[in-house]
Formats: sequence, structure tokens, C-alpha cells
Amino acid sequence: MADEEKTEQAEGEEGAKPKSKKKLFIIIGAVVLLLVGGGVAFAFIGGGSSGEEGEDEQVEEHQEKHYETVEFDTFIVNLSANSSFLKVKLILEYDPELVMGGEGEGGGHAYGGGASGGGEGEGGLPGVLGEKEPQIRDAVIRVLSSKTAEEVLTQEGKEALKEELIEAINEATGLDEGPVVNIYFAEFIIQ
Repeated sequence: MADEEKTEQAEGEEGAKPKSKKKLFIIIGAVVLLLVGGGVAFAFIGGGSSGEEGEDEQVEEHQEKHYETVEFDTFIVNLSANSSFLKVKLILEYDPELVMGGEGEGGGHAYGGGASGGGEGEGGLPGVLGEKEPQIRDAVIRVLSSKTAEEVLTQEGKEALKEELIEAINEATGLDEGPVVNIYFAEFIIQ
């Protein structure tokens, strides 16, 4: 009988060992899965490095930059070297902080301040664009009339014209930093 009890105990121990190992592997596997899942969640939700935070701040700062647009006049000019003419309507995209003189800075810019101090000019242009409207119109007419039809017919020619107009307008404002960042052609006809 004693032999029977020993064999039953031995069988019971052998039967218990595989079950406990199986449970142990399941528990270890679950813990590893939880750690990996937690690490992935931490990385996606809030565990960025300090370098990534700096990039996020730069992106937010760039997104906070707000530009406005204003419709400028339609210009009809004779093109250079032939009897063609160009009719173009411009929309100016500008930085309102630069155009309005920084909102409350007292007109300390090189454009002369004046009594209007950030209001609209005769043509409805805001701030310094309105104050310098005659100079801006002159600059636009000079640039447009210096072109030939062949120069402005291509897409590359139109892009070059935009860049030249932006440069001329910004120079005409007299500001250190150019307020006009882009120009859109609302109308562009060559005859």
C-alpha cells in the first residue's frame, strides 16, 4: 500500500508540473504583451523626445502665421516690343502684422506713419499698402510693361512675373521686411 501511495503522489506531482509550467508561460506571455502594448501606446500618445517637442512647437508657430488677401486693381498695359496688351487682375497675399505696422506700435516703420496709421488707402488696400498705393501701382505697371507676350505666355513666365511683382511691390512699400508673400492672378488676358 505504501508503494501505491508513492506512485499516486509521483503521478500527482508529474501532472501538476505541466499545468503549473503552462500557467507560468501564459502569465509571462500576458505580461510581455502588456509591456509591449504599453510601450507602443506611450510612444504614440505622449512619449516624444525633447527634439520632437521642438519640432511640434515650430510647426505650431508656422501654422499660427496668418496671411490675408486683398483684391488689387485690374491693370491694362501695352507689352514691350509689339502692339499686344496685357490685362491682369491681381490679388495680393500679405502679412497683416507687417502691413498694419504691428498693431499698436505707433507707426515706427520707414513708410512715414501719417495720420491714416493703418487704415485703408483710396483703392481699399490696408495699411502701408494703401499708403504706398501710387508707388505700388507704378512698380506694377513698370514690371508688366517691360514684358513681352512670349515671356508671360508660359507657366514659367507667369511664375517669374509673380516673383518680380512681389519683389517690386515689397520694395515700393519701403519696409525692411516685405509684407507681400504671394500674388494670385484673378484675370490674365493677352491680346
